[in-house]
Amino acid sequence: MSIITITTDAYNNGRSLAESVAQAMGYPCIGDEMATLASETYEVTESKLVQALKTSPPFFDRLFSRRQRYIAYLEAVISDKMLCQDIVYHGVVGLPVIRQVSHAFKVRVVANIEDRIRIFIKKEHLSGKVEARDRIFKEDEDRKRWARRIYGIDISDSSIYDLVVNIGHMGAEDTEDAVETIVGTAKHKKFKPMTYSLNCMKNIALSCKIKAAFCQIDPKMEVKSDRGTVYVFTGAFRRKKQDQLIDLKQQIMKLDGVEHAEVYVKKEIFDSKSRGH
Repeated sequence: MSIITITTDAYNNGRSLAESVAQAMGYPCIGDEMATLASETYEVTESKLVQALKTSPPFFDRLFSRRQRYIAYLEAVISDKMLCQDIVYHGVVGLPVIRQVSHAFKVRVVANIEDRIRIFIKKEHLSGKVEARDRIFKEDEDRKRWARRIYGIDISDSSIYDLVVNIGHMGAEDTEDAVETIVGTAKHKKFKPMTYSLNCMKNIALSCKIKAAFCQIDPKMEVKSDRGTVYVFTGAFRRKKQDQLIDLKQQIMKLDGVEHAEVYVKKEIFDSKSRGH
């Protein structure tokens, strides 16, 4: 299925542009509402999932494991949507997870600060441009800090996108031109789903589903899938706890799409212990 991801900074009409692209392509547009779906699927309060997408410095370290678990839930529902239908996704959750999917067209939309200030003032009912600028810059930095902590990436780095679009003054003409550029590029043969890239997306969706199902055991669990064979790497168990590893493997085998599963204890944990760390 065709995938277009659109990542933006705050206060630049990114959601509206994503919806326009979706309408032009005839695709559904998804974004913040994925928190609602993840909440229903994994029985987690929606507000907690939304909070996991925000950086809160005083509590971030203390709640990091829980935040990783909530992100795993969101990645699972988003990757499943990307597997099952043509889609335009506005957001950054899961962006690095699908980096190997060649038909996933990754777009970054930027705008100049003056126009973002104008949108911020209108939306937040402020009058001071200096305060608006400071708050926008703070939110930008919070988003960058979040992405670095969760994924180890700089979301403003143009090299992780296939296309960067500057909407300029964000007038009707600018937005129309941006939509036309994105839609035109999305139709390039490079972004057409092929057997290999579809299998890659299928592997990713299965991996995300398994991690979401068992991340309460270990939020740092790593899961890799290859055509129904699943490899799980966890630091939750000691090597001597073979019965726990076998039980986890049996639970994984019950999931749809899993034909074989292997569960491994992360080697580096024991290497570290042997050095007395």
